[in-house]
Amino acid sequence: MSAGRVANPRVTRQRSYPLRATGTYVRGRTQISFAGDDSARSLLIGGVLVLLSPFVLPLLPLFGYYLRVVKAGIDGDETPPVFGEWVELSVDGLKAVVVSFVYFLVPLVFTLIGGIVIGVGAILAQERAVAGVATGIGVVGALFVFASLVTVLLATYVFPAALANMARSGDIADAFALSDVFGVAFSVEYLVAGLLGIAAVVLIGIMNTVLTVFTLGLFLLLAVFVQFYAQAVFFYLFGRGYANARGLQAK
Repeated sequence: MSAGRVANPRVTRQRSYPLRATGTYVRGRTQISFAGDDSARSLLIGGVLVLLSPFVLPLLPLFGYYLRVVKAGIDGDETPPVFGEWVELSVDGLKAVVVSFVYFLVPLVFTLIGGIVIGVGAILAQERAVAGVATGIGVVGALFVFASLVTVLLATYVFPAALANMARSGDIADAFALSDVFGVAFSVEYLVAGLLGIAAVVLIGIMNTVLTVFTLGLFLLLAVFVQFYAQAVFFYLFGRGYANARGLQAK
């Protein structure tokens, strides 16, 4: 199932019920399982793509797959999508990469400006005559770095909502329908699912780091597969949050 072939489903409202485990309002299926031969194959391919992602091109099918995972989350489908229709998958991935670049452009600009300003301040600090000016420049640079951190967190939180809006319709323009995207992103349902997704990534990341250190790097190769799984869980939960915020029923 690819994002490009999905028609807009009818939007219906239903009452939210609290999960006893969390006391929060999350409806429907909230887990994705890589059990079974097809799912294991997807996990293997995904881990290899993560390993090869520094070569850039593997990012296209990888992001295309994440887009399909978001759609699975919207539909409440616990079975992970499979890697297939590679050209279409890569085209969808290219769309997702473009959306990612746009949403993370502001944090990138703040980071670059902050780095340049701090660098200039460090150079001027070597000259005693302008030490005061250098301090002021350093403060300005630090403010830009702080702004970059804040906007990175905001973009990380909002970006999956943009992907979900695009995955549901198949139209990249819907990723930039800001009233819809921010309307979902600042709902309680999306917030709860998003926090669960972020917590999953953080906890799995810590586990990866600890195991890699204690095995003297031997776990590093397996870590890419765990990282892929964590990202799949992340996007799936955000997809569920999007569906809950829009009142969409699981299929």
